[in-house]
Amino acid sequence: MAAAEQINAVADLRSIQVGEEKRFSKKITAEDVRTFADLTGDHNPLHMDAEFASSTSFQRRVVHGMLVASYVSTMIGMHLPGPGALWTQQNFQWAAPVFIGDQLDFLLRVTQRSDATRTVKIEVKVMNQNGKTVMAGDGSVMLLESKSRPREAALSERVALVSGASRGIGAATARALAKHGVAVAVNYRQSAVEAEELCHLIVGDGGQAIAVQANVADAEAVEKAIQTARGQYGKPVDVLVNNAGAAFTPRTLLDASWQEIEDQLTVDVRGAFNCCKAVLPGMLEGNSGRIVNVGSSLTWGRPPVEWGPFVIAKSALKALTLSLAAELGPRGVRVNMISPGMTETEFISTTSERLRKLEAMQTPLRQLGTADEVANTIVFLCSEAGAHLTGVDIPVCGGSRM
Repeated sequence: MAAAEQINAVADLRSIQVGEEKRFSKKITAEDVRTFADLTGDHNPLHMDAEFASSTSFQRRVVHGMLVASYVSTMIGMHLPGPGALWTQQNFQWAAPVFIGDQLDFLLRVTQRSDATRTVKIEVKVMNQNGKTVMAGDGSVMLLESKSRPREAALSERVALVSGASRGIGAATARALAKHGVAVAVNYRQSAVEAEELCHLIVGDGGQAIAVQANVADAEAVEKAIQTARGQYGKPVDVLVNNAGAAFTPRTLLDASWQEIEDQLTVDVRGAFNCCKAVLPGMLEGNSGRIVNVGSSLTWGRPPVEWGPFVIAKSALKALTLSLAAELGPRGVRVNMISPGMTETEFISTTSERLRKLEAMQTPLRQLGTADEVANTIVFLCSEAGAHLTGVDIPVCGGSRM
């Protein structure tokens, strides 16, 4: 065994099998005994003084029992289980003395393994050159977990699909991601001209973008769009922004039909679900991914009247976000939501100027949000800076919801 061995990783508990054995041989020298005595301060003359030892029944210097046990610890820490192992209990019996010059053969065998407690039980047997057992016993060893994290792809190395990206928050998000080096797939349903123009702008700014058509409510169309993006960029989509939303005309629930509610659910929830299902195989393949669902601050606190179908759909989208975050977190996929307040986009184009000003004055920052401000928050969640966030809902609304 080398005096020092390079350790690169903690041993994998799952690879250790009951019945597995490791062997090691060591000839004990006077230098070993002297070094051990200097290290521990154990200068018992039975170990260190040949004249004293000759006056005992042993006739010769006896090797420290714990020096022999220390080689068992070496095997535990270096070979079985290996790096990251720590004794939690030992039970050794010294059946016969060990003398300087003895050739010892160590045998370790795994008798039990517990994945729940990350422990293994080890049986130990040490024999001298005459085949006589000099030490035997067993012990329990805990295998510590490494706190190091696998490297994830930088934002600039990722591929993103932004649904409903031909205008508004979606378009701003596509441009913001592209500025950070993300290769973007701009999803649209009908607005092909706007999507192509956006891609032209992104490419003109030095970014990468392609337009992909798909109605997000159509699972097959979404799958085709995802495969188109993968074919274009040579790697799977590992950033998904579910921004697509259905058109909505405010009305009370008493006046609304179930079809109007279902229309909202179909795009906001079913569409997001379809997109998630399409991208997840690629994300799980790399144990890394970012999903951001675009909700609404209207789901925070008391919702306004006449917005029932919209709020119902966005609330369901939030439930989907939380469920996916809990399920996918152990697989390295972060799932979050941003909930914009009233934002200066085409979505509020029919809202009166008076209502816009009133909404701004009721906001602590005294202004409505912009699509770029919402997009910057999405970029944050998709970047390395948001690596320890999952299952959060960030209200990007200037403080109107706290």
